[in-house]
Amino acid sequence: MPTQITFSKPNHSTLIRLLIILLLIPISLFAKDKEVNLSAKIRQLVELRLATINAPNDEQRLTADSEFRRFLTDALNDPESFKQSFDTIPQLADLTSGDGYFRMINWNVPLDDQTHRYRCYIQFYDKREKEFKVFDLKQGYRDLEGEVRKVFSEKDWYGALYYKIIPSKTRKRGTKNTYMVLGWDGHDEFSTLKVVDVITITAKGVRFGADIFETDQRNIKRFILEYKSDASVSLNYDHAKKRIIFNQLAPMEPDLEGMRELYIPVMQFDALEWKNRRWRYVTDVDVKMKDADKEYNDPPEDQQIR
Repeated sequence: MPTQITFSKPNHSTLIRLLIILLLIPISLFAKDKEVNLSAKIRQLVELRLATINAPNDEQRLTADSEFRRFLTDALNDPESFKQSFDTIPQLADLTSGDGYFRMINWNVPLDDQTHRYRCYIQFYDKREKEFKVFDLKQGYRDLEGEVRKVFSEKDWYGALYYKIIPSKTRKRGTKNTYMVLGWDGHDEFSTLKVVDVITITAKGVRFGADIFETDQRNIKRFILEYKSDASVSLNYDHAKKRIIFNQLAPMEPDLEGMRELYIPVMQFDALEWKNRRWRYVTDVDVKMKDADKEYNDPPEDQQIR
């Protein structure tokens, strides 16, 4: 009598590993097969990103994301990639500066404890060396909360999900390649953060933060709003008046003053206005919300942010 062979049903973890192995085979041939075009690489990246999104726990999520990052690095090193949009990859931000100088590929990995890991690649063309360069920002897993006075580099980035790039100028005349960015940080189960930061890009690296803010907080390098995790706070750029506008925040009850995780937005607005080469805090600005402003109230929903 022949031996009967039975097969157990593969669990979700096994299916994730199998998907990664199957995807690894064609991608491992990228360096050898020049006929594999960038569009094919992006299709593979879509599948890997979906594997990350659909993973059932942190371990499998981070494993799949590690593979995704490795293959994305390969794709971004393709000289043609700067002209290619990556916006078909789900839950990933592909932002390009208005002057076309650089682009940010940025996404988050939500964890079971309601915190996030953030990934970001900066890609730009170095005119001096006549080549495209890619910086992989290394998240130092620092808490952005309270980090208003530190300057960060690509080696110790605090981590955020950016949704808007704004052209900017520093106080030093002639300085180029400096921009403002608006970002989101799903801090934890209690509070959410939004940030206005300054990014400077050179051939040597990336710098976050600059002393160009004038608020009631002295010597800050970035501006941060913290509020209740389930609240929706507007932080956007007013193109017409060249200012950054945002909701005023107030504690839910008077005796909760200072507990930022219990702050909610009110229908009054403040702003950062560019005056005398500094972003100056202005209170109680007149804001007329238009349909065109809606896209700036919150980053795109497919980035899993609120």
